[in-house]
Amino acid sequence: MESTRVDKWLWAVRLFPTRTAATDACGGGHVRVNGAPAKAATTVRIGDRVTAHAGGRERVLEVVTVIDKRV
Repeated sequence: MESTRVDKWLWAVRLFPTRTAATDACGGGHVRVNGAPAKAATTVRIGDRVTAHAGGRERVLEVVTVIDKRV
């Protein structure tokens, strides 16, 4: 797998408790991929930088592995 949806990836790395919460964060403008606002269907690849406001803080994550199932 080379890419996956950003909402699915955020849920899989346990940044959000549900995929719906990750989708809502994307729709609310709280998620950016490589500095650009991201919709839920935005794809992420290895090396991308994802910034998300979750749990009252800003988290900056780098995609090292593309996963779509919870770990």
